[in-house]
Amino acid sequence: MNKGKKEMMANVLTPLVIICMAFLFASVLILSAGFNPVAAFYHLFAGAFGTKASLINTINKAVPIAFAGFAVALSKKAGIFNIGIEGQLIFGAFGSVLPGIFLKGLPAVIHIPVCLLSGMLFGAAYALLPTLLFVKRGTNLMVMGIMMNNIASLVITYLIVGPFAGKNATVSSTEMVEESAFLPYIITKPNKLSIGILIVFAVAFLMWLFINKTSIGYELKMCGANRQAARYSGIKVTFYMTAALLLSGALGGLAGGVEILGNYHRMYDSFSPGYGFDGIPIALLTGGNPIGVIAGALLFGALRVGAMKMQTQVGVSTEIITVIQGTLVVLIACESLIRFRLSRAGRRKEEKA
Repeated sequence: MNKGKKEMMANVLTPLVIICMAFLFASVLILSAGFNPVAAFYHLFAGAFGTKASLINTINKAVPIAFAGFAVALSKKAGIFNIGIEGQLIFGAFGSVLPGIFLKGLPAVIHIPVCLLSGMLFGAAYALLPTLLFVKRGTNLMVMGIMMNNIASLVITYLIVGPFAGKNATVSSTEMVEESAFLPYIITKPNKLSIGILIVFAVAFLMWLFINKTSIGYELKMCGANRQAARYSGIKVTFYMTAALLLSGALGGLAGGVEILGNYHRMYDSFSPGYGFDGIPIALLTGGNPIGVIAGALLFGALRVGAMKMQTQVGVSTEIITVIQGTLVVLIACESLIRFRLSRAGRRKEEKA
């Protein structure tokens, strides 16, 4: 088996092993609590995939998670880690709602792209400050991302409750967007599924094409692989890091826009249960592979949808899903550390030789 095939096998098997270990750890916890883990996971996945309605719900949950995964993966290709996707997603949703509400009389073929583009611009704009502080001042990007997530949540709550509050809304939300801004549905019964899933596949293809088939994508990956070597070879590292973070923010904004225009048609306070955070372990687990990100998003969507049935049928708390996700993060971090140390040991051997 040549080196390329070995790497491909490792890229496929490593995530599967990590997922199995996370579920194994969760099984031990479920068993120690006096429940049957086999029954728990059976009802978990039956609740997510057992009926057409539950499958549609799972796909709906997976759509924003996939966009968040793309956003994290793109920044990771440049060797940086955008943990502020949740805030960018929230601001992108708000940015999509504004033209949906205030631009009237537009045909859907114009109104929908304008709303989604507005959401992407809002997401990129919200990523601008931490990006500039990182590339100009060397500020810790992870700390900035966490802070900006909290700020976004509070600012959007103020805007929804205050200046942009809906007049007849029974809960905290904006006005309804114009019907021309609704994403069309490809399925309406038993549940609704918008063209958001088609946009996911389109973005996945474009992202794969950009990273693997363009010179800009190659230079972006060079920055991520070895920033110092890329700088010595004439690649504009600062430009690529800035572009990667802003494009990552735009994808986060697209996630919020598609979620709002495809499902809610108005901006609700705290509409996101943490989709931006779900994208982080998925991007790390799949190495940023777009198809892997979609598969990981379906898994996380299934965990969210099936958790309630698992709790009602078996009695296992839905908090076990948080345990599984947290275990995945820990295992991914351990795997990354091991890979880094092996890589460094290999470089030392080459230097001695």
